[in-house]
Amino acid sequence: MSKVRGWVMLEPGKMEMQKFDLPKIPEDSALLKVEACGLCGSDLHAFRGRMKTAPFPLIPGHEFIGTLVEVGKTASEKMAIVGGGTIKEGDRVAIAPSSLACGRCWFCLHMPHRPSLCTTRTIYGFNSIKNPPSIWGGYAEYIYLHPKTWVFKLPEGISMEKAVQTEPMATGLRAVERAYQPGEPFAGQGYGVGSRAMVLGAGPIGLMVILALRFSGAKLVIAQDLIESRLTMAKRMGADITVNAKLPLEQRIKQVQEITDGVGPDVVIEAAGVPQAFKESLTFVRRGGKLVEVGHYTDPGPIDINPWVVCNKDVDLHGSWAYPAIIFKDALTVLAKTPYPVEEVVTHKVSMDDLPKGMDLLGKEGVGKVVVTP
Repeated sequence: MSKVRGWVMLEPGKMEMQKFDLPKIPEDSALLKVEACGLCGSDLHAFRGRMKTAPFPLIPGHEFIGTLVEVGKTASEKMAIVGGGTIKEGDRVAIAPSSLACGRCWFCLHMPHRPSLCTTRTIYGFNSIKNPPSIWGGYAEYIYLHPKTWVFKLPEGISMEKAVQTEPMATGLRAVERAYQPGEPFAGQGYGVGSRAMVLGAGPIGLMVILALRFSGAKLVIAQDLIESRLTMAKRMGADITVNAKLPLEQRIKQVQEITDGVGPDVVIEAAGVPQAFKESLTFVRRGGKLVEVGHYTDPGPIDINPWVVCNKDVDLHGSWAYPAIIFKDALTVLAKTPYPVEEVVTHKVSMDDLPKGMDLLGKEGVGKVVVTP
């Protein structure tokens, strides 16, 4: 039987390459050959012990695309397929990490519009290798696709550099969608065309938030980060103004208020995943505005917040935890149609053997999205 190589995160701080049997594919499943997988900051946080729910040992990697090399004869009937009614060998696809929702837990029954709250869903890249056939993440050469998989056919001719960012783009889109407030009785409430927005954190997720804001009609987009190369890329992705987070807070507040009529942005989206950035977001957002928290998928610890600020500003706070999988369809539309050079966000490509070196690059000057290409 053929073997599949994959990087296994055994526990915080420990990874090793292992080999697994290439599984026999049942009628309702499929096998994907990984073309590329993005290295996400959440993978690094899990490695550093900041993801309390990580089911070690596991093969990380949830930002992957690839080609179907084996498809069970009933897989098209079981899986959620977008972009065509059936799948076949040779199809190039993106896979949403989350499985189809169960439809039976409390959240599925009472909040079906939020499938990411399903208590029994499984997630590619966050599934233990103890669950056969083990190859559940994009840090492997092949991935076994179970029958509750969301499959999105890639647009013809889309580059690897664009397609591999489908998952981060979905995250960015959902963060912006959380700022919308349909049904409010007054114009100017919530995010919409002509709104002024600020993004704290211009890493791969923050850049996709900027792209989503530009695609959806923001009048003004402000980006803040500590790393100069990220601010440069934020401009490339459509940010109008950049703010260096190394400057004193008072100076940054003045800079932002000077271009927002002295009141601050309508919407602030925290995408840095740093507690201090969340605290600063409350300072930047205008009274009556919205603050969306999308950066803290892992737990880096608490920060002191004065509840009076929330009350006095009459501000709306929204968490953004993952996304409904169908948003991948919109993410692919943005990536295919955007005039901005989104391919440039991918700054480094590493081989399977060099994946740990890619992990070491994350968060450094001059580094955007790092991609492993098995």
